[in-house]
Amino acid sequence: MATRRQRLGFTIERSKKLLKSFLRSKRAVIGMSIIVFFVVIGVFASVITPYHPTLDIWLAGSGSFHARPSWLRLLPGGETLSENLAPISDPEFTSPSLQNWNFELSSQDISVEYKSAIGKDGSTLITYNRNNVTTPQKATIQLNNDFSFPYGGPPSRFTCTVKIMIEGSEDVPIEPIVFIEDNANQKRYDWGFGSDWENSNFTGTTTKWKIPTPPIASDAQVNIRISRFNTETELSKVIFTKPEDYTFGLEIIFWDLPSNAGKNVKVMVYVDKLDIKLYGTSFGLLGCDWQGRDIFTQLIYGARISITVGLLSAAIGVFLGLIVGLVAGYLGGVTDEIMMRLTDALLVLPGLPLLIVLIAVLGTSVFNLIIIIGFLGWMSFARVVRSQVLSLKERPFVEAAKAIGAGKSHTIFKHIIPNVMSLVYVSLATSVPAAITAEAALSWLGYFDPYVMSWGRMLNDVQVHSGYTDWWWVIPPGLCIAAVSVSFILLGYALDEILNPRLRVRR
Repeated sequence: MATRRQRLGFTIERSKKLLKSFLRSKRAVIGMSIIVFFVVIGVFASVITPYHPTLDIWLAGSGSFHARPSWLRLLPGGETLSENLAPISDPEFTSPSLQNWNFELSSQDISVEYKSAIGKDGSTLITYNRNNVTTPQKATIQLNNDFSFPYGGPPSRFTCTVKIMIEGSEDVPIEPIVFIEDNANQKRYDWGFGSDWENSNFTGTTTKWKIPTPPIASDAQVNIRISRFNTETELSKVIFTKPEDYTFGLEIIFWDLPSNAGKNVKVMVYVDKLDIKLYGTSFGLLGCDWQGRDIFTQLIYGARISITVGLLSAAIGVFLGLIVGLVAGYLGGVTDEIMMRLTDALLVLPGLPLLIVLIAVLGTSVFNLIIIIGFLGWMSFARVVRSQVLSLKERPFVEAAKAIGAGKSHTIFKHIIPNVMSLVYVSLATSVPAAITAEAALSWLGYFDPYVMSWGRMLNDVQVHSGYTDWWWVIPPGLCIAAVSVSFILLGYALDEILNPRLRVRR
């Protein structure tokens, strides 16, 4: 018991000394600080950013236009950039009071109420109810919302959504029209529910929700824009030209025909998800890529993938190199000769072409990347361990262990391995950068896991989609790869200085 306590006390005391030496090393502190920083942002990526790096697309920008970082708006020349704008506060009519909407009625026969049972979170029910003594008339109602567009340049695009369901329009045709009105210029833009946004009447009960065809979007097909608005220009650049006040809404026309005189008529229209969203030409800290995905989110999640691949691949490579070097160095003879010739054969193979061939054959999943990079990264460390073992097994303490009857496994685990562990720590730290850059190189060449985002894949997207002029897209992943690589190299040098007696500085 006393011996165990003494060993424990010795271990604790030695650990304290190593920690003090580690903290005195500027290289160790700087390297470890950078590593901890990237590990933290990788672990808490979902907390730092609300978006998904690959699934959340078209957050901003459109087509070939990549949204710029939002902070560029503060610099000279950024006055024309716009940001995302969602002016409608209650598009799904979740508030029973309907206080977020304006209603303009042309007839007292029209009533508006909230319906909680229709729609996901409720809807608005518009009822046209005329008795038989009232004269038939054209009646209209507008549901609208006023908003301001505050930016000096147009949005990259916009979309409008609405869905309606009708009951009892056999006698009174219904004509719904979505509109955006430029209040300053008194100009209105309309979209009907017919084919190619043509105005269309509904003359019967609908069993499903009806929406405009095609869905309302500023970047719809050119022939539709020409036929409806007589312009080839994208509608976002036609409607939102400068800071103005606008009105967005839905107008419903009840065509109560003279033939309905003397009849009681009742038509009900349910309206839900009446919304407009404007997508800016700037977004977030680093803008968006070619699919409108947030580059900052990709950078954060890329830390998780790149560091995971680097650490696990390096661990596999170091472990395999340790086993091969121990066995070859300690057993010697034919075993040593065979294992070293195999190591030499693998060393002379070109690394990157071999990686490309194996990834192309086995698949580009992250698991395959880790396994392949790890299994091709052990040869150099195996030769280093072998040379150290060849020296250690001739030392007096090993000869003494053999003399008292210690077996091979006892000698290896109790005397050889403890004396090569300093090499393991240093090699593990210095192997991570090689694994990270190998993953980045493969991803840059197109051999990446399509379900995850890494820094190398970001650079591949830059190359494939001509993003070289978007420096906020090019530089950050490159800097991150360099920073993580340098941090592990600094850590490796620091560990070598601390654990290697020949390099240790006397203090």
